[in-house]
Amino acid sequence: MTTRIAIVGGFLGAGKTTLILAAARRLAARGYRVGLVTNDQGEDLVDTALAGDAEIPVAEVAGGCFCCRFPDLLAGLQRLQEVAAPDLILAEPVGSCTDLIATVLRPLVQFYGEQYALAPLTVLLDSSRSLAGFPVDIRYLHEQQVAEAEILLLSKSDLAGQNGTRIGRRCPFDKPRTSPESVEGKGRMDADLGKPQMLPVSAVTGDGLDEWLDIILGQSSRNPAALTIDYERYAQAEAALGWLNAKGQVRADSPYSAREWTAHLLATLERLCAEQHTSIAHIKMLVTTPKGKLKASLTQSGSLTWDLDTEAAETRSHEFVLNVRVNAAPVQLEQMAMQAIESAQPDPAARYYIEHFECFSPLPPRPTHRL
Repeated sequence: MTTRIAIVGGFLGAGKTTLILAAARRLAARGYRVGLVTNDQGEDLVDTALAGDAEIPVAEVAGGCFCCRFPDLLAGLQRLQEVAAPDLILAEPVGSCTDLIATVLRPLVQFYGEQYALAPLTVLLDSSRSLAGFPVDIRYLHEQQVAEAEILLLSKSDLAGQNGTRIGRRCPFDKPRTSPESVEGKGRMDADLGKPQMLPVSAVTGDGLDEWLDIILGQSSRNPAALTIDYERYAQAEAALGWLNAKGQVRADSPYSAREWTAHLLATLERLCAEQHTSIAHIKMLVTTPKGKLKASLTQSGSLTWDLDTEAAETRSHEFVLNVRVNAAPVQLEQMAMQAIESAQPDPAARYYIEHFECFSPLPPRPTHRL
């Protein structure tokens, strides 16, 4: 018996986790058993905590992307099969990862085809966002992600037009696959591939979600040929991103608003990024009080959104998980994060207990397989 796997890629902040959690709820309502594999260069992920809170069986692959931690991916898939026997596993790779067909999808098909059935590779493209402020190598990485999609989801379709972006019938990077540009930037080894299936979706309104689920449940990956990737540029793109994961607790003597604390910390980080000319890829925070949870995100300046907001009462304590990915050196990012955390102190006597703190730039990708 095979387990169906749907790999859902896309750039940092494209809305992968929000969409996957919404999809998991709809699948459960249809009677399907669902599992989730999260992935990150570090540990203590907002995504994993959210999946656990939603009571979705989840396995976490940490310390590198799926391609570089392929044995860990296999172990995570096996654990899900053992504990949940899912009909469908949604696997979300790191948002700075590309070349998924050659390093993840094709190895699964070739070596483990009797165990797993692969749905078409889905890639999310944030239809409300521009990456013009990022270095050219990061934009190159982003284009490779879009180019290898078998299904291209134009995510956050409810926000289309707010930043001068419109959803059309053509991908923003859509060029003839055999042009000189496509050969250098996003050409595959095989020129005759056809275009990806394109679908606007919104996890907020649910538009397009059922149509996408029908595709990944009913269709199999074509197992297409791999992209031609410049791995030096790929490594430079990842190295240009600062990666911060922090987990801790706050304790205060007097009541305070955890929502205001969260908003103040993220607003300070946003301001510091603007002052130091560092582009935001994705900042997200999960806050847990004795009575509820908050989850807020930033994908660019002025884009603060509350994805989970169940807590209005004041509190004397809370726990937090903070994940930050910005175009900054680790030392610079660490200084900005610590300044933001300290500035959000709810009262002069409040105490911080930092349980985990890591800040780094990803190492060059070294896939276990590339087929």
